[in-house]
Amino acid sequence: MKQILRAVLLTMAFAPLLAAAQTYPDKPVKMIVPYPAGGPADQIARELANGLSQALGQTFVIETKGGGSGSIGTGFVAKAAPDGYTLLASAGAPHTAVPVFSSNPPYDGIKEFLPILMLIDVPNVMVIGPHIKATNVKEFIELAKTKVMTYGSSGTGSSTHLAGEILQIEAKIKMTHVPYKGAAPVVNDMLGGHVDVSFLNLSAMLPHIKSGKLRAIGLSSQTRAKALPEVPTMAEQGTPNNTGSWYGLLAPAGTPEHVVRVLYDASVKYFSQPEVRARVEASGSELKMLNPKQFLAAMIEEKRQLAELNKILNIKMD
Repeated sequence: MKQILRAVLLTMAFAPLLAAAQTYPDKPVKMIVPYPAGGPADQIARELANGLSQALGQTFVIETKGGGSGSIGTGFVAKAAPDGYTLLASAGAPHTAVPVFSSNPPYDGIKEFLPILMLIDVPNVMVIGPHIKATNVKEFIELAKTKVMTYGSSGTGSSTHLAGEILQIEAKIKMTHVPYKGAAPVVNDMLGGHVDVSFLNLSAMLPHIKSGKLRAIGLSSQTRAKALPEVPTMAEQGTPNNTGSWYGLLAPAGTPEHVVRVLYDASVKYFSQPEVRARVEASGSELKMLNPKQFLAAMIEEKRQLAELNKILNIKMD
């Protein structure tokens, strides 16, 4: 009798959790993108939101909150209720770079978030405007020694900023950094001839490279990209520059484990479909698919590496 009573009590105790696991999500979910609409983070988030909506039968609504190198939208999610109904579709910079480069970070990019899935890696590509007469990195460096070039980034402390700083050290040149609130406005100014060079994510630049409006001259990665195999890496051209961005899904710290599991499983199932994988890789991205534990370890290591790098670069966001 005691055993039966004990089993009944345990069932009653776990009933709310089981019910929650079975019903989540039972209303629309807000997915915050901490960059302006139209950039790579927004594009990836929309693919993810579409997949989760299909899998879970609820609407996942994208809301962009750009600015502060991604810190404004990220800070918003840090303060949101940890109930699974406000998520963050983010890049690495707000979590690992902002806390390193700011003397007074608005949040803890690791402790205040619960990683769900690191979805993809995207290399940065060195792209020049049509007004710059260079066909490779070496020719660009020679030009940059005769005039001060401007380079645009998606924000101070972003990988697109670091790539430019690293090139200056490697090539012994001086460029003027022009930070923006995201990738989309950088692209617009490059197309207009207002910025000489950028090191944006390949997924953001690929359509403009393919159309011939902008010229790719080097990849900030260890290997050439499947989507752009004709473009050599910067290391192949004598200027090692292994920068890029990851994109993933996170939630406020304290979000229930069953919610994380539902979101992780649904995301992995969606992106494991051959047609979805092919579409993502065609955009210049590489599927990473790290689970929460692997994701957390990767963020901690990236933050450590950036802290070491900043001893040389001395970047200050304040």
